[in-house]
Amino acid sequence: MSQLLVSDPAAAQRFVERIELPGAPERAREASSDDGLPASSYEANTQQAVVVGSQIAEFAARVPLNLRPQISNSFLLAQLAANKQLSGGGDSQAWYSKYCEVLANTGWVMETNAFNERDVAGSTLQVHKEILPVIVAALGPAAATAAIITAALDGLEKMSRDSPWITLFNRESQRANANQFQIGYVDAPDGQEPRISMACFELNASRSVTQVLFFKFSQSNARLRYFISTLSLNQPVFTRVRSAVEAKIASYLNDYVASIEI
Repeated sequence: MSQLLVSDPAAAQRFVERIELPGAPERAREASSDDGLPASSYEANTQQAVVVGSQIAEFAARVPLNLRPQISNSFLLAQLAANKQLSGGGDSQAWYSKYCEVLANTGWVMETNAFNERDVAGSTLQVHKEILPVIVAALGPAAATAAIITAALDGLEKMSRDSPWITLFNRESQRANANQFQIGYVDAPDGQEPRISMACFELNASRSVTQVLFFKFSQSNARLRYFISTLSLNQPVFTRVRSAVEAKIASYLNDYVASIEI
């Protein structure tokens, strides 16, 4: 995929306003608290992570508080738009292309991206071990400081499948026999504009996957596809489209974004 760059804020706003999203599910329209899902909460000068649909997004402590909700909103809009497009047919490459197109129009410049895939056979633990090195490679030097993501991954076997944020993640990541999820680490090094290191995954398993975050199945064969990307902030576009993005995803926010508590 070539570098994506959207430099015209007005054109980006028109793009966002024209995006088609899936119909908001009844649970989102009602904004019910019956699910027991924790409300999203952002804190200043704190390293924290949130579940955004099918993505875990971790913010370094130096990412400004006022930018965190908008960054999460751009992730959610990109996912919803990609899901909508894929409902008409397509594969992980098509999903990822749409996802990146939306991110480019909500204030992000795709600096690097790479695609790979590998076959995996064995237990949940073996698949889990395959994913960890990819995440470390995607995050690069940030991997050592992405403590919340690491804690979440290493603690999966001890966590209940009924944990609210796992329930939310599971609900939004499964598609037929494929399971998609994204891991993103957002930092603002040395007072610069935020940057994202991200890995997008898709697992196609030969058996039905019964639980996600990340996988729970018995002996099985699977193919793991993943895209690794780095993105930087395009401030003029990011600022211009804020209201349009918020309006677009308003029906989904309470139900799709939750704080992670480890």
